[in-house]
Amino acid sequence: VLDSNLGLIESNFVVGVYNFFVCLDTHWDDIVSTIRTGKLPKDFQISDEVREKLEGQFVPNVERAEELVLIRKQYDISDHAQSSTAATSSFARRIWPKLHTIMANETGSFHLCGQRLRERWVGNDITIFSPIYAATEGLIGVNTDMNGKTYVLSPKAMFFEFLPMDESNNDDDGSKNDDNNDSSEKPSENALFIEELEVGKEYEMIVTNLTGLYRYRFGDVIRCVGYHGESPIVEIAYRKGQFLNAQGERTSEETFYTSLSKTAEEDWNLDILDYSTVEYFLKQNGTDSCPCYTVYVELAEKNSNGKTPVLRPLTDVELNALDRQVGKANHL
Repeated sequence: VLDSNLGLIESNFVVGVYNFFVCLDTHWDDIVSTIRTGKLPKDFQISDEVREKLEGQFVPNVERAEELVLIRKQYDISDHAQSSTAATSSFARRIWPKLHTIMANETGSFHLCGQRLRERWVGNDITIFSPIYAATEGLIGVNTDMNGKTYVLSPKAMFFEFLPMDESNNDDDGSKNDDNNDSSEKPSENALFIEELEVGKEYEMIVTNLTGLYRYRFGDVIRCVGYHGESPIVEIAYRKGQFLNAQGERTSEETFYTSLSKTAEEDWNLDILDYSTVEYFLKQNGTDSCPCYTVYVELAEKNSNGKTPVLRPLTDVELNALDRQVGKANHL
């Protein structure tokens, strides 16, 4: 915040950037005061030794503090939605006029955080870019499109194999029902090589690397969306095992979030702020009941930037609309 020349913000995942802006908003006055005086807030719970060391690095900057106070007065982030693409529209651009990119992954379940980040703080004039697809196991792919969320697989980084999801799901079901079934051996018969992927199909990834992992199934499921030369272009579909599975239907996180978003947009006419869901198997009022999903969702009035929360329970009609959307997305 002290440096007005900041041009790049980087985090592994966009939720880290979102939490940063929440913290910035919550502690704005303390941050501005520290910049002005070079002293940390008195109620900041750290030892005297650490406080002394930190404050020894600070140089009071009254000019920057006054600039930040003016920015806040001119633009109260709690009262404005970031719908314009003008450079002066976003709160982040007012603090850092040279900020051009947020480097963070916003694929899969992080999409909601990216959406909220744009709406409330960074607008559409600052690019959120995920340059690489990587894991602890190694580099997987590279994003060649600044505005894209897909990755070109890097064939020289590791040796890749791909298990079609029909085979992968059958593998899981079999391993549960047959104590003698060794699921680690199944990929050897059915796994595909990198040049054999079909556009539009989903695959569980299997990697072998130079650090000792051999045919390791680390849990990512990708969807092939095209080819760049001879290398597949993929998007992250979901993590294997992250399913809602009340009655064998195996609803992925992506499928449920898409259904919930569509319901909120088309049927409820509300904005989603956050959500969580889990299978529910318990009996209700001592009677048998079918397993179902319990959904915890935080909603706000449409286009209110989260400022007008919906504090009523959803009606049966609204809940049935979500049931229909999930049923359409996953007919099982």
